[in-house]
Amino acid sequence: MSSDLVTATDITEDYFPEVIYHLRQNFFADEPLNKALDLCKRGQPHFELERHCMLTLKQGFSRMLLTQDGRIAGVALNGILKKGEREEAERRLLEIADEKFKIIFGLLYKVNEKIDLFSNYNVQELFECRILSVDEGFRGRGFANTLMADSIKTARTAGFKHDLPLVCMECFSFEKGLQSRRYGNLFPKSMREPRPEN
Repeated sequence: MSSDLVTATDITEDYFPEVIYHLRQNFFADEPLNKALDLCKRGQPHFELERHCMLTLKQGFSRMLLTQDGRIAGVALNGILKKGEREEAERRLLEIADEKFKIIFGLLYKVNEKIDLFSNYNVQELFECRILSVDEGFRGRGFANTLMADSIKTARTAGFKHDLPLVCMECFSFEKGLQSRRYGNLFPKSMREPRPEN
């Protein structure tokens, strides 16, 4: 997927440092929950957030928009969540010393526990758009929409059904609102279709 301004592409390992830099300059400081609790300042590293991002990046489903001169205009950090992994993450959260991080992710985990998509849709895996971030200098151009559409295509390629929207839990509030109106309820997630064995 491409336009005159940007091209959507996989986030390969050699881009991981640039993606983390992008997130430090944008998402880490601007995401509403992070900002409300003053989790970190713009440009600052954050160990737990970066660990969360790296684990997602290493799954190999994340995408980015690159400008013609190679700058990152935006990123969608996508991953697959398996049944039981959220509970394990909640147990690990109790061991983390960063109280602000614990509050934010504790809230996200409680929301997911309440809606219980694994039981509601009788699935073992969910495809998530975990972080959606557009560089401050490229906002207002529809790039969040481009990233979401590209993430849906990525989910389909990975074998997930496309009749339900993806979840987008961790993005800027104005982007979240736009995606909610465009793609419907953000809670239901696309579920992987069984693949025939070769």
